[in-house]
Order: sequence, then structure tokens, then C-alpha cells
Amino acid sequence: MRAAVLAAVVFGIVLPAHAESTYDGSKPMKCAIQTVMVCDDPSVCVRGTAQTVSMPSVVTVDVGQRLISGEASGRAAEITSTGQGAGKLMLAGRDVQTLGKMWGLVIEQKTGAMSGAVLSHGGGYLMFGACTAP
Repeated sequence: MRAAVLAAVVFGIVLPAHAESTYDGSKPMKCAIQTVMVCDDPSVCVRGTAQTVSMPSVVTVDVGQRLISGEASGRAAEITSTGQGAGKLMLAGRDVQTLGKMWGLVIEQKTGAMSGAVLSHGGGYLMFGACTAP
């Protein structure tokens, strides 16, 4: 897909409207968590991975089912709020299985770029990654 877009730019080709993927939540997505910043103290944050915070490195985001799940872990988090604006899909929810954590995700609808935050008593973490359509 990126090669087609690059060729279109270089050679001035007009791509059909469906050439760009839209990550609007209408279909389930796979989202890879590439980097995590863990903050257990207000003055210190440490760079890590999804494994650093006991999360799967790839999660399935299913807005229709109102769930985010990690196939390897078998855990699921409920999506309690959805919204769209300025080319972004915005999701929020809670994970009561892990003693009450709140989370939020923002996904760029044209590129699938993702950023999110998970909050709990005493700290939380930021995560960055990318989503793809299965």
C-alpha cells in the first residue's frame, strides 16, 4: 500500500478513493504496541515495551463488540466511550479485571498511528504504536 502511495506521489498518479485505509472503528483492527513509557512516580518515567506492563504486544480493537483484547493473554477491556473528531478515532474504557484501571486510545483514521494512556492509583503509562486492518 505504501509503495502505491509513493508511486502516486512520484509519478503524479491519481489513486482511487479506496486506496487509503480508514481506521474509523467500523471493522476490528490489530494494534501493535511498540513503545511504552511507565510512570510509577510523578518524577520518573521509564521507557519499556508492552511486556514491561504485562500487556500483549498486539491487541485487537473491536469497537462493534466494545472490547479490546489480547489473544495471547485472554484478557479483555471494555470500551465504554467512543468518539470521532479531527480525523481521529477516540476510545476510552476500563479494565476491572486488573483492579480498576482506566484507559484511553487515539487512532489516526488515515494512518492507523496509535497513542494511548492507562491510569491507575499511583501511576500509569503511555503507549505508542500502529493499527492495521486484518
